[in-house]
Amino acid sequence: MGEIVLYVPRGGHPSTAGIARGSAVVGEPRAGAAEVYFEGALFGQKNMRTLADRATHAAGRMLGRYPTTAVRIVPRDALVAVGTFDSGKGRIRLTGPDSERTVAGWLGTPRLDPAELVRGAQGRRTAAHTTAVADVSVAVNRSLGEALIERAGIGRRDGVWIAPDGRRTSAIAEALIWALVAIAAES
Repeated sequence: MGEIVLYVPRGGHPSTAGIARGSAVVGEPRAGAAEVYFEGALFGQKNMRTLADRATHAAGRMLGRYPTTAVRIVPRDALVAVGTFDSGKGRIRLTGPDSERTVAGWLGTPRLDPAELVRGAQGRRTAAHTTAVADVSVAVNRSLGEALIERAGIGRRDGVWIAPDGRRTSAIAEALIWALVAIAAES
């Protein structure tokens, strides 16, 4: 098996119509075309939160030649190759100077969260979050913490904090970190 290429559909091409925005699109280049498999997690599957999670499922279908409707032969000019996917490590490696911006646009975000490029990464603390927490020491009373958590759209149900993306924790400190990261991303 050759390299698994990660693609983003080039806007407006009829051969990619119907591929849900934010889907992982992986494939094998061919002469003038690419056979692509895609996964959009249209039903909110909790095991497919990151782009790399969705790429894992799409690549699995591709590698196993699994019968699916989520496969197409697409002209190469209908796609933008943005990187490669290592199915063993569950990691996306972006290539090219505009890949990060292109992927962020495809995901509908102003900036690409590096967690999108790693299978199962959302809900874990990234190195940047860990460093930020280690470098800063702030005393926050419970009512301020809860106000910040609510401001970020994180709710509480049955003693568990639930982020808009489905992450769950019973630790107020972790929910507060999620909230501060979400609030900072709004700026």
